[in-house]
Amino acid sequence: MGKEPGRRGTPKSALLPFNAVAKSIMIYNRGGLIVRFANSFRLKSLFFLPLLAFLLLNLPIGTATSQAAEQPKQAAQPPMRFVIVRSFLCQENCPEWISAEGRITSDTPARLKKILKAAGGRKLPVVFRSEGGDVDAAYAIGRMIRKAGLETAVGGTRLKGCPTADPRCDAAIAKDGSSIGYTYSAGAYCFSACPLAFAGGTSRVASQWAFIGVHQITTIYNRMRISYRIEYKIVNGKKKEISRKEVGRKVAGQTSSTKLGKKSIAALTTYLKEMGVDDDVIDHMMSATPDSIKIVPPAEALRIRLMTDMLAYNEWPGMPHCAPDAPAEAVCHGHPPAEAPAAAPSGG
Repeated sequence: MGKEPGRRGTPKSALLPFNAVAKSIMIYNRGGLIVRFANSFRLKSLFFLPLLAFLLLNLPIGTATSQAAEQPKQAAQPPMRFVIVRSFLCQENCPEWISAEGRITSDTPARLKKILKAAGGRKLPVVFRSEGGDVDAAYAIGRMIRKAGLETAVGGTRLKGCPTADPRCDAAIAKDGSSIGYTYSAGAYCFSACPLAFAGGTSRVASQWAFIGVHQITTIYNRMRISYRIEYKIVNGKKKEISRKEVGRKVAGQTSSTKLGKKSIAALTTYLKEMGVDDDVIDHMMSATPDSIKIVPPAEALRIRLMTDMLAYNEWPGMPHCAPDAPAEAVCHGHPPAEAPAAAPSGG
């Protein structure tokens, strides 16, 4: 297989500090995977005794919020944005794809739903370049992609007329969310929660010059202090609450954990099985701390079915998978092998 100019082949295995990976492929910062837990409440204090009393009740609340384990000093990748892109590297019957770049947030599934509606039922591959984000949202995205019967790929997109520093500039995107451009593999990445969304594809491809990486799921527990205004009255000598209204809240502390509960493990294994991905991917996830990334080499990604095929040197992300009867000139990846010409009968 040939090599993309200026790049070396992917190493057989790698466990890298996240900042080292970020430096090598020019990403912004880490994106931890996220899980959700139910709120737990613990009453702290307070009472007043007049016939009609108003008071503020402080409630420290331990919660697990949907946040990635990010360093506050590092700038996060902006929220994921979807753009329908048509290739300008051809004259007619040009391939189209959905460019999906940015951090996965709780709003991302709604954004994907909107762009799928704009696609009008066209089976457009989804090309990911993301540092990760919200796990529940990644599950939702993957299920939406699978339900729509779409393919996925790891790759970046450059829109026509955009500067190098801003390859998907707003000026190049039409009001309907469409544009023209091209994709690339070198240095493209799908990290953290992104591989979960990527797993939704009916066909899942990347090249040897792109990176797929995973690490442990991190749960961030935010301890909130909530103030209430409570109204009491005295009935037969006893205090009775008649109204309660929240008047303020603030973060009172934060802790994190990489330990997965039974429900979180069940949700992850169920999702992987649903997508046809081997649960060996969990071992890769657990082998990397939240401040590092385990790069999954293409051969291993194929073995555990996280990828279904690897792009050849002359194929690019966003190409649809070739139909079994695709002609040799069709713009698609995974062309069926050409049949050898029949041998001419020998003379007698």
